[in-house]
Amino acid sequence: MAEVPYDVGYVWRYGHESFPSDELLPEMANARVVNYVRNTLPKLVSADSNSEATILLEKSVPNSLRVGFLNAIYPEAKFIHLIRDGRAVVESSMRMWTSPAEPGYLLKKLRYFPWSNYRYAIWYLSNMIKGKLRSNRSLQVWGPRYKGIDQDLLKLPLEQVCARQWRRCVETSRDQLKEISPDRVFEVRYEDLVKDSSVLESICQFMGIDDISVVIDSYKLQASIGNVDKWKNNVEYFDFDVVLDEIGPLLEELGYSD
Repeated sequence: MAEVPYDVGYVWRYGHESFPSDELLPEMANARVVNYVRNTLPKLVSADSNSEATILLEKSVPNSLRVGFLNAIYPEAKFIHLIRDGRAVVESSMRMWTSPAEPGYLLKKLRYFPWSNYRYAIWYLSNMIKGKLRSNRSLQVWGPRYKGIDQDLLKLPLEQVCARQWRRCVETSRDQLKEISPDRVFEVRYEDLVKDSSVLESICQFMGIDDISVVIDSYKLQASIGNVDKWKNNVEYFDFDVVLDEIGPLLEELGYSD
């Protein structure tokens, strides 16, 4: 298996760099876009990936807002929909929104960025500048850009934007995944995944991986249940009632009601 090691938004937004959100539509996947994406992603896999890999894993979070678009590019792809407790996601997202990007991560992306795609660089820089100039905020949009996020940032508290970001991603993914054959979709909860390796075994079977011993060994070294309830220790740092007003019904629907 070969893994794309970081978010590659510039690949997915190729030809649509100035589109105001990550909610790209299936009809936007024209022949030029399909050719670019399918030829570029394999070149971006991590250096330690298996050179004989037959499975390409790509996990850019904004893809949750454009499942239909991805399906138009990769009609043979399988989709793993990983859902996490929205309260934990909001707590984590708020830290990411307000923390500076790690220089090492930015340098890694810069190393592989194709400057022929200068339009994405211009869009990215303009987004950064807008964030610095935004009234009463110095925030650059972090994570998935749902439709209307720029307007929401002007009038809503950050915790509500993060909560809406999670809700829109989950709802949009689930709606669009319904249009894809069930044998190509696997929905899993983050909490179940880190608690029990049997969930990972099921994912491997879904992906068609026969020898899962290496995957399980890596899982045992990296999986940590400690982050599951970490959000409960930090709720005093944001308005928890605002968050629940935004995502409470979906939390209950998904079984996150404790």
